[in-house]
Amino acid sequence: MFDESFFVAVSFFTVVGLFIYLKLPSKMMQALDEKSAEIAKQLDDAKALRAEAEKVLADYEEQRKQAEAQAEQIIADAKASAERTVAESRDAMQAAMERRTKQAEDKIARAQESLEKEVRAAITSLAIDAAAHLVASGMTDETAQKLVDNNISELADRLN
Repeated sequence: MFDESFFVAVSFFTVVGLFIYLKLPSKMMQALDEKSAEIAKQLDDAKALRAEAEKVLADYEEQRKQAEAQAEQIIADAKASAERTVAESRDAMQAAMERRTKQAEDKIARAQESLEKEVRAAITSLAIDAAAHLVASGMTDETAQKLVDNNISELADRLN
């Protein structure tokens, strides 16, 4: 009757009785309830953190979109500024070319006038020398006058 099973049964009931006497099941339930409450609190905190993280992510996404829009606006402004600069440079270069062309034309006109004056002076000098030579060689006044008149009329045709 007092074999091993009896002692195992007595030990089992003693341990169970001791657990009940020390209120271990209620303490275990209380510990489990506390752990459950702690886990529920951690889950609520995690949900709040997730919601906050999603809000921060949305804010950063909005800031990123605004930064991209601002970058596109800066690029558009830079392109417009570059186009204006190119147009202004083209206009300035065209004006400089026109000024240089005008200066060259003026220089050519002055050179042409100077050349005409020199040719007239040379012709006049040659006519005077010829007239002096003819007078010295005994030309009559009538013949000299005819030569001068002919040369003057031909001179106007030659210069034009």
